[in-house]
Amino acid sequence: MKTPDEHGFTLVELLVVVSLLAVIVSAAVPAFNRLTERERAVASTNTLVAHFQLARNTAISRKTFVTVCPTADGARCADNNEWSNGWMTFVDASKTGQPQSGKDILRVEPNNSRSLFMHSGGRRRVRFTPAGMAYGTNITVNICPQSGSDAGRAVIVSNPGRVRTTKKIAREACRV
Repeated sequence: MKTPDEHGFTLVELLVVVSLLAVIVSAAVPAFNRLTERERAVASTNTLVAHFQLARNTAISRKTFVTVCPTADGARCADNNEWSNGWMTFVDASKTGQPQSGKDILRVEPNNSRSLFMHSGGRRRVRFTPAGMAYGTNITVNICPQSGSDAGRAVIVSNPGRVRTTKKIAREACRV
């Protein structure tokens, strides 16, 4: 029996509170993880769009060719279509598909989010002409969370050089 001078909780009260907190936290953590995943995909999407727009604007303003490609080391284009390790934008005046020197590199973006898988189907790079057009067929870079949730996005560059994004990508596009 408590006397008027005693303050605190009983063991049963403490266990009830801890149990309720455990239930609330176990419901909140998955939702927070999905939110974090979605925000990482949005951030990577916006950054990639900014690189494509920088490349197109630079190609037009400097009247030269500018390329955006996936890179692993920030100095050379990768020999694959996986953008997960990062990408770079560089002046490609000689149209070789690789920067000729360090001063040709305009911007390098290391992808710090290892929870995203980014790939572009068959194309390995986008080269913008001095008129702002993109060579070849349309390119779609899929940005997919590793967990396979519905937070996937895509960045699409059309032949005229228009860059757009979509949240409507097929789940199959994220399975490679």
